[in-house]
Amino acid sequence: MTSVTTPPRRTSTGALSGVLYVLFFVASLVMGGVTAPSGPIATPYSSDQVARTFLSADPSALHRSLQLTGLLQMLSALALLAFVPVLADFVSRHGSSARAGLVRTAGVASGVLLVVSSAGGWILSMVNSLGDLAVSRTLMDLTFITGAAPAIGTLGLVLWQVSRTALAARALPAWIGWAGSVLAVASVLSLLSLVAEPATLLIPVGRYLGFVWFLAVSLLLWRRGGTDGTVSR
Repeated sequence: MTSVTTPPRRTSTGALSGVLYVLFFVASLVMGGVTAPSGPIATPYSSDQVARTFLSADPSALHRSLQLTGLLQMLSALALLAFVPVLADFVSRHGSSARAGLVRTAGVASGVLLVVSSAGGWILSMVNSLGDLAVSRTLMDLTFITGAAPAIGTLGLVLWQVSRTALAARALPAWIGWAGSVLAVASVLSLLSLVAEPATLLIPVGRYLGFVWFLAVSLLLWRRGGTDGTVSR
């Protein structure tokens, strides 16, 4: 029996950044919801009256909620940016450098959009919500538009490339490849929400079901990265 030593994998500890991406974002939703003032939540599709009620109901509670949410989502975005090279390395090893480049570009774009979104939420927390409704609504729209469909849509390109590579190379369980492909399509189609409100339903599909996919891929790559790279024949 002989053994062939392959180059050691570089996805041991770094692969866990995918788990952190999910955990920080979920924490932002939980903590933001707990600290947010009661009442209706304003969206870009809400009327000025609903937005004014949301902003003025409890300014101090809203301030705390927006700051905490902004911090946790910023950490989530940074974790995603740390996970992107791990996914690009996976695609490069099992697919092609061109696909890996697309994963890297789209993943970084999604992470940067989340950074902008979380920063916009933090800035909104510092604005006097009762002073200028137009300014507050602009910041709310900026936070929503960068953190929702564009971030999910670009991340959908990452899911597609990783999933198709995994299926072609049989490098990950088949269900991850097929689930990722479906979620990738839903994520990219969520961009239609920029012109059609009903398409916003695709945003939570791509985001929250995508969290399950990211957790599974992150843990699998972390576990496999712990091997010694030796294959017996």
